Amino acid sequence: MKEYVLFRGCVTPVRLPAYEAATIAVLEKLGINISPLNNTNCCGAQYIESLNENAFLALGGRILALAENEGKDILAICGACAGSLKHVKMLLDRRKRARADVNSLLDRDGLQYTRKVEVKHLLDVFEQDLTLSSLESAITNPYTNIRLAAHYGCHVSRPFDDMNSTSGKVPTIIDSIIRVAGGWPVKYEGKFRCCGAPLLAMDDKLASKVGIEKIRSIKEAGAEGIVTACAYCNIQLSQVQLGGRLGKSRMPVITLPQFLGPSLGILDEELGMHMNRISPSRILESLTGVRY
Repeated sequence: MKEYVLFRGCVTPVRLPAYEAATIAVLEKLGINISPLNNTNCCGAQYIESLNENAFLALGGRILALAENEGKDILAICGACAGSLKHVKMLLDRRKRARADVNSLLDRDGLQYTRKVEVKHLLDVFEQDLTLSSLESAITNPYTNIRLAAHYGCHVSRPFDDMNSTSGKVPTIIDSIIRVAGGWPVKYEGKFRCCGAPLLAMDDKLASKVGIEKIRSIKEAGAEGIVTACAYCNIQLSQVQLGGRLGKSRMPVITLPQFLGPSLGILDEELGMHMNRISPSRILESLTGVRY
């Protein structure tokens, strides 16, 4: 059985705990064991990263070293966290001096980073550790007649060379999983554009505008819901619909494991459906069998 330590990050456990719960429930159902990575710190994504590279490397290096101490690779379910840790790993693996500087700090905690640990996002696990055929065989309650928009996010899919294994190819794994589970993935304009969340700290009006434009594009394509694989993206695409600028009709935004879980026979409460800000009932009603 493949094993990972889960790096929760800062946002997911506080604002989107259902994503964490659903990820564990679905992956363990599919034969992948998940254990928590304890005593961690913020990865420093975006903000520390843009201000102080040494601090950024130290924060990420400590997380990598903690995972090495557990003897397991890292699963980071937040797109920003996954991108941040992959970037730190790339820099520390290439820069001997930077690695030595970070390890001199880590030595105070009895930790060392020795380049043994790998970092994966949830989508990497679905692409590299599982197959669509094995996933299809595990589905007991497929969806039908539901059109869904996949949103990948920025940090999961870019840049291709340093942090992702797609070799420059446009990612398709969420679309493939939607199709395998019985749904219909829709094409829409601006599919790989940012959701606007990284702009929130600098210009919340612009951040909202970006998110609203994405929702409008998805609605125009005829989608009935959005499937995400990043905590920031999920929160942003939900909250921009709550201000009234898009009317009263709200489109459910659901994380990939929440979408996949019911088709595998996992109970709603295990997936945290009741915590979603916009009810996913429109999606769940398209299950061919009974709700679990």
